[in-house]
Amino acid sequence: MNSLRRNEQLFSRLPLALLGALAGVTVFLLLYGTATLHPAWDAWVLNGYDETDVQQHYAGWVLFRNSHWAFPLGLADTIAVPDGTAISYTDSLPWVSILFKALRGVLPSTFQWFGWYTLLCFALQGAAGALLTARRATGRQAVLLACLGGALFACLPTLWERAFRHVALASHYLYLFALYFYLQYRAGLRAGKKGFPWVFALLGFAAVGIHPYYLPPVMLCALLAMLDCGRLTGQWGRGALQFGVSLGASALGGVLCGALGTGTAVSRDGYGSFSMNLNALFNPSSRGGYTWSRLLPVQAQQPGQYDGFNYLGLGVLALLAFALAYRLLAVLCRPAARGAAHAWWGRNWPLLAACAFLTLFAASNKIYFGNAGGELPLPQALLQLCGIFRSSGRMFYLAGACLVLFGIDTLQDGCAMLARGAKPLAVLALAAVLAVQVWDLSAVAAQKKAVFAAEINATVANDAQTAELGAGHTRLLATSPVREDRLRLLAILAGKQGLATNLDIAVSGSHPGAQGAMEAAYTQLQSGQYDAATVYVTTDGGEYEQWQSLFAGDAGVRLFVADSCYFLAPV
Repeated sequence: MNSLRRNEQLFSRLPLALLGALAGVTVFLLLYGTATLHPAWDAWVLNGYDETDVQQHYAGWVLFRNSHWAFPLGLADTIAVPDGTAISYTDSLPWVSILFKALRGVLPSTFQWFGWYTLLCFALQGAAGALLTARRATGRQAVLLACLGGALFACLPTLWERAFRHVALASHYLYLFALYFYLQYRAGLRAGKKGFPWVFALLGFAAVGIHPYYLPPVMLCALLAMLDCGRLTGQWGRGALQFGVSLGASALGGVLCGALGTGTAVSRDGYGSFSMNLNALFNPSSRGGYTWSRLLPVQAQQPGQYDGFNYLGLGVLALLAFALAYRLLAVLCRPAARGAAHAWWGRNWPLLAACAFLTLFAASNKIYFGNAGGELPLPQALLQLCGIFRSSGRMFYLAGACLVLFGIDTLQDGCAMLARGAKPLAVLALAAVLAVQVWDLSAVAAQKKAVFAAEINATVANDAQTAELGAGHTRLLATSPVREDRLRLLAILAGKQGLATNLDIAVSGSHPGAQGAMEAAYTQLQSGQYDAATVYVTTDGGEYEQWQSLFAGDAGVRLFVADSCYFLAPV
């Protein structure tokens, strides 16, 4: 009977989620149009978006697509040959890449799915936002709040800032759904329901194979569910089992996709370099020089803290100002509100503690408000541990979502009190918040839409001279270190031409075999020899001049230059 009721409740919420998803899709289309939804058009990826990270993600996919199936499933033996690497370390969304690799036999030769995945992120963020916003409402009010809440969450700057710049990190829906299901699970415990929260295992499994940075907030929600199971029902063993299952599912996902167990170092130096400035909530400053606010000025921050971007938008900031003022005045002026506040703290202190922890980790040991602040010394062992998530500013996302939800819940409570239970006021107030949010972000919306209307530059990956390099060849080998601004483009070229490469585009770990392959290729050419199945490339003009001298008059090779890259291709 309890299972039947849970299923009925789930399906009763489904229309609200669909409305939120529709709101998210609408926001995406207004922002970006449909250009990125053409799978065979990848020129915008080759052009980069705010920075070149999207090129790395695409390179990982096109090279992985041509790799042999192996274990772990996310291993690409076509990257950094002969070592190979797991595409978790190229940020190429392993689960999505694995799915499309399985379909590679029916896919067109050029196939980018980044536009459709980002559209999915907006849809799922809208769905999660709708469920969070309308979770306490019923009837027509729930429908209207779901539409507005879905749109508001889809208009959070943190989503817009990550979309296309770093596609995997646009997957905010992972922790938003984790937050929603935690709150629902807690409410069920208080109502005497004791269902097993399998959803945290599913979200953990998904997160580790989409982007590991979203695993901690998802697992924190699972941990909170364990704590509430223990403190509300006394069944600490059951709670521990639930959390253990979620943790185990996450570890299994990590092993399957290659994020864990491949021998690649998961920790990187520089914890704190990409932290969150303490002014981040109202600092409209990020990569790309966008106008994130029509009203608020850009604030100072430390180099690298652009990655700790957590601006909430003027509408949400106004909502939070109202929420804080309302709660404070209610406690000061209404004795009954003090009891309600005490009960609220009693319910939410574990979630508040989790948010405080995430905030401290996001700020890191380099604590700054603007340019004022300093660095706290930490033991090297602790810095190494924290280096697993060195871009720590991202860890505030869940805490930011909780702030938005606090504002929305308070708005509904305040409107119900002010209007003596009249429901339309909360809908009108949330609509006003959304209007302010949209106005504040309207300039950046226009700027982001204009990106796809700009002229697309030709690159080495789509140059006419490199279009047939895959014919008769199996590898693209660099003979010396490649210029940083050409590395990922050359990797994309290799992937699109079906070539394995010694180019190392992974963000973690070292590949000595790839370095050895580079040195061997250099030595081979210097001796006047070459492999007929290998295309050689360098970005060193002096080295190219040596090739021209060594192979002058050799009709068996073609020497050419494309986009400041120098090629030797046997014919």
